[in-house]
Amino acid sequence: MIYPENTAEAAEYLKKAVPLMVANQIPANPINYTLWYTYVTEKNPELNQALEHIKKVNGDYTAESSHELYLHYIIKEELEEQNKSIAGITDLAAQLIHFMSNSLNDSDKFDQDLSKNIESLKDAKSLTDVSSIIDNVVETTQVMRTANEQYKCGIEQANEEIAELKNQLEKTQHQAFIDKLTQLPNRQSFDTHLAQQLENSIEAKNVFLILIDLDHFKAFNDDYGHVIGDRVLQHMGGLILDNCPENAFGARYGGEEFAIIMHNSNEDEATKTAEALRKKLQALRVKVTSSNKILNNISASFGIARYQPDESEESFIDRADKMLYQAKSNGRNRVEVATDVMTTEDLLPA
Repeated sequence: MIYPENTAEAAEYLKKAVPLMVANQIPANPINYTLWYTYVTEKNPELNQALEHIKKVNGDYTAESSHELYLHYIIKEELEEQNKSIAGITDLAAQLIHFMSNSLNDSDKFDQDLSKNIESLKDAKSLTDVSSIIDNVVETTQVMRTANEQYKCGIEQANEEIAELKNQLEKTQHQAFIDKLTQLPNRQSFDTHLAQQLENSIEAKNVFLILIDLDHFKAFNDDYGHVIGDRVLQHMGGLILDNCPENAFGARYGGEEFAIIMHNSNEDEATKTAEALRKKLQALRVKVTSSNKILNNISASFGIARYQPDESEESFIDRADKMLYQAKSNGRNRVEVATDVMTTEDLLPA
């Protein structure tokens, strides 16, 4: 299930969800919070009915019932895709076992028939007997050849299905880490990639983080609607995909926020990347079809920080976030860089 809300909208849902959880004495764990957050959004009527039914019939919510609701209403689509793949693999395995079993049986029968014909040759009294035995051998060989061809076709078909299943599994796995709206890696993918980049302390010192936040996006959504807002988010995703250098990893961080991780980089490259995106976004024009109005006031603020030795991921993100809000405070539509960023000579190994 996708949650497209921006920061302000998510905060409003939070204010509604938490009191309901407290009133119903529901533990504030991730599964329960997801259920009740979804409940107050009213975007999943079936879930709402199920929660209200439990309250009416049972009077309370157990960990087991929460887990069942989460599986059925929150991640149902993902589980269905996974189960389809597992079922497909199981069917293929059964087919392959069937083909192999038939092939082995046919091979055993061929060996038996061939042995009988050899014994018959020893007892042959005339050319007619020999000719008859040879005809039997030819017929048995043809039957075995046909069986082998069928086995080969079955294996080839199974291989094609295996390749298709593999592609489906890769696609499903890929989709789990991709934001559907912008086609950028999602927050989970960002967290994984950042952790990987910071594993090596020597390489980590050359890692930069750029945080991006679209300016006045809540007001933008209020004025022009979520459809236009989504189009702007899609455009921003496209700009990041098309304009980031090879050593950059762009992601949708959440709501109207985006993030770019740059490895083996320096302050100049990170700043130029941010400035290029800022200018391209500022030049973006979006037409509102209902009014034929052209929107030309789209912008974003950028905050940049360089990873400091031995700092936590949270601290690294927080420093970039502070630069982002400094950019907001200084008038928006600008790039701010943390002052503790070293020079290029200090950053890159000799």
